[in-house]
Amino acid sequence: METNLANSSHSAALRAALTWTPESLPVLHRILTDEPDILTRKDAQGNTILHFLAAGGNATAFRELFEGGLLTRSNGGGGGELRTWNWRGDTVLHEAARFGRVNVVEIIMERERELVSERNAMGGTPLYSAAANGEREVFNLLKVVAAHEELLRRDDGCTILHAAIMGEHYSLAMEIVETFPNLAGAHDKNGNTALNLLASKPVSFKSGSSYWLRNLGSRPFIPLQFLLCLVYLCIPMWINDSKLTGDVEDPQRNKPVICQSKGSFIENIISVVPWLKGVHEVKKKHACALDLAKRLIAKEEDWSHYTNSCGETRRNPLLQAVENSIQELVEEILGKFPEAAYCVDSNGKNIFHIAVEKKDERMYWFLKKNVARKEGMMAALDDGRNSILHFATKPGANPRVLLGSLNQMAWDVYWFMLVYYDSPPHLPWYPNSDGKTATELFEDTHSGLRKDAEEALKSMNGSLLLVSALIGTVNYAAVFTLPGGFNSDRGRPVLYGTDKERDLLLFLWFTGVALYAAFLSLVEMIVIQLSKFASSDFFTALPFRYIVTITALYVSVLFTILACFEAYDIIDLHINVYVFLGPALAVATIVFIDAVYLILCRLCLALCCSLSHRGHMFEAVIVKHSIEEAKLYETTSR
Repeated sequence: METNLANSSHSAALRAALTWTPESLPVLHRILTDEPDILTRKDAQGNTILHFLAAGGNATAFRELFEGGLLTRSNGGGGGELRTWNWRGDTVLHEAARFGRVNVVEIIMERERELVSERNAMGGTPLYSAAANGEREVFNLLKVVAAHEELLRRDDGCTILHAAIMGEHYSLAMEIVETFPNLAGAHDKNGNTALNLLASKPVSFKSGSSYWLRNLGSRPFIPLQFLLCLVYLCIPMWINDSKLTGDVEDPQRNKPVICQSKGSFIENIISVVPWLKGVHEVKKKHACALDLAKRLIAKEEDWSHYTNSCGETRRNPLLQAVENSIQELVEEILGKFPEAAYCVDSNGKNIFHIAVEKKDERMYWFLKKNVARKEGMMAALDDGRNSILHFATKPGANPRVLLGSLNQMAWDVYWFMLVYYDSPPHLPWYPNSDGKTATELFEDTHSGLRKDAEEALKSMNGSLLLVSALIGTVNYAAVFTLPGGFNSDRGRPVLYGTDKERDLLLFLWFTGVALYAAFLSLVEMIVIQLSKFASSDFFTALPFRYIVTITALYVSVLFTILACFEAYDIIDLHINVYVFLGPALAVATIVFIDAVYLILCRLCLALCCSLSHRGHMFEAVIVKHSIEEAKLYETTSR
């Protein structure tokens, strides 16, 4: 009975606190008179009524509770309802800081300033909670009294700068770098600095996002992604690097870090259209992340503490950036520390090995263009005696593009051939520690993918054969069933020689082109069905046939639609049928672009690759014969 009464009192007190009204204070006063511990009673997650009030930002409740004498002050760090922890170890001040409740924080700090040094279960202070959640106003309020070195770190060594970067609050992180410059090089217990954390967030940079035109294919529907990229490029941005007044990562909090012209028409459009506003915020986040990277790199005086860590578990941000395909970060690091390009990871892989392994074409071309003495790095071997060609054999997609089995196989073959042409002539026949050459390893690792690509292409081909045959049949029949019919005396079209003659000729031309295109697609499909599907076929042959097939089918559909609308126009339906022509052609074109874009890009790259390296193959063959003759001589001399 007493337990039920206590639970009822707690529920009544919680209800009065959450729905604060002028009658709430008398209710709490009456309950606290009978049960003084009601404010420290915890729910299933360890939260008290005060935790809920702090999270909700009810500053009026705290002020009235203090003025009414219902909250006791702690004496030198002992007692006090405000020091009660929940199961995460958070005090009331932690909760207020986490949700950015500035008014509540001010009231608590006026009476319980010592709470700023309280730590939760992970050792985080309220200042750390504010930084982790990007609450700039609370952070600026707490940093005045919590600027001691020991209050800037958590138990695992993470600083408030680590917290801001992990939460992707980059504008606040830039302010922290300026206020506490010593934190720029601080590392946690795992050896990670702020730059290490930034190098692990590729989506925070333009090169790692789907808004870069070079990353077309990273979203399922390419035309829509192209539209997003155009909006991203055209949308303006007003970032003021010298005056940080808000959090661009979360526009719902604080003031944005932008300088806006009053009454700007574009600004008003962006603010009221959620889609544009989202793209705008992403663009600002990319700019802030790059600016933060520049500031962190500028504060680095020497790169040797990353490359020579003396047995520490510290990672190299340059290798991380190459691994995560963050080209902006790689450019900034190599721009200040060009000697950093010659570092290797724990397995002996250099930046060329990593870029090739990740199949990052843009990074690969950038390194080839900007790294001195690249020939030696491309000829180097890792600890497993793997050459750069061995790394090119690993299956996997371009880091930003979604590929099916057909596109994946075509891309892998192209990538292997590109690295093959760029490699020293002896590498294709150089075995690794497992005794396998790069060519042998490629066939071993891609046998399953090659089979999947063959099955996928044949399955798609079978369905398209039926569609193409149907389109061809329809157009063939249309040629002999012209609108208006034929003259029974001379066998000529009835409309021939009338004012509809021009329209009739257009109809015949449309059906003829559609019939020819359908026939061409049928022929190409049969050729694809009879292909050997060897790995080399995926370099140019199969992609070319696939593109010809899809293009011919698209042309046949296009001209069939035109013939249909022309027939409607000839027979005078007294409606404007051309209203529907534009949408029909647009849908067909969008589907066509989505179907062929990726494979067309791969084919163009493959053709450029083969045309620009024609002499390399003959050189490689000569080297191969030289190696075989040397091995034969060594065998006979024994």
